[in-house]
Amino acid sequence: MRELSVVEVRLDAEAASPMLILKEVDGKRQVAIWMTAAAASGILGALQEPDPDHPSSHELILALIESFGGEVSVAHIVGHQEGVFYAELIVDGRPVNARPSDAIAVALRAGVPIKIAEGVLDAVGVVPEPTEDEPPSEDQVEQFRQFLDSVNPDDFE
Repeated sequence: MRELSVVEVRLDAEAASPMLILKEVDGKRQVAIWMTAAAASGILGALQEPDPDHPSSHELILALIESFGGEVSVAHIVGHQEGVFYAELIVDGRPVNARPSDAIAVALRAGVPIKIAEGVLDAVGVVPEPTEDEPPSEDQVEQFRQFLDSVNPDDFE
């Protein structure tokens, strides 16, 4: 299993559907999970301060688990087939089947890791193209330094 972190929740303009972008903690690959607006809202809510007077369903789930002496330890994304992801929430060492959005929303609220099976990450993970906003990599800086070392002012006449 590889650990993931949440990069962002955004709207996919082509599909007109929200999607969650996750990134390998110790790598470069990213995973996109398309979901309903309600599911995206649940994840966005987990990234904000909770309202103790009006808990979300995910906060309620976590409170119920904890009130019975249970503990959520990790959310696992365990499968992917025909565009559908499959997940489990690990409660007291036992897997509980869950939609990935629910497992992730509860994991974020519990402050526990989100992990993905290596085979799933190998199948769906992508390394994004660098954008203009990203700083240059060390390799790019080194190539530019080599270019500057090799250039002569007469080359520009």
